Amino acid sequence: MMTMFQELYALATSATLTMIVSADEKSGKLTISVLPKPRKDTGEAALTKDLTLTASPEDFDAGFVQALQGYREARATLNEQAEATREALKAATALCATRATEATKKVSTPSPTTKQRPAVRSAESEEDEKDMDGKDPVQVPNPQTATPAPALGESLPLFG
Repeated sequence: MMTMFQELYALATSATLTMIVSADEKSGKLTISVLPKPRKDTGEAALTKDLTLTASPEDFDAGFVQALQGYREARATLNEQAEATREALKAATALCATRATEATKKVSTPSPTTKQRPAVRSAESEEDEKDMDGKDPVQVPNPQTATPAPALGESLPLFG
């Protein structure tokens, strides 16, 4: 089992610690707060929850080291979980970026089997196309000669 200062040292390796100690003379209780401040290079900002305990001095003598140990181990476990979550998010972000890049490539590169026809055709090109395959080409409406949509409440003649 580690001593109080060994536990504080182990805890201080991942965060700068501030300790506040206060005594209540009426109740005979002592309150000790251990406040971690994450280090810029190793600390996790989400792990700044302080440890505040109130007990008699005798209770602190008997159990403070175990309380520090449990707190340090819980912080370590939470830090490991936070690191695992960061790694999972990093991997998911990379996967999404890869999929987006692949989707963009598929959309911007037409497949070689797709035959694209011009949207507006001249009368000559329609005749040429009809002559080539013996069928009428697909009719694409010309937006310049299209019938305008009816106004609200107005109807279009359906049969002529």
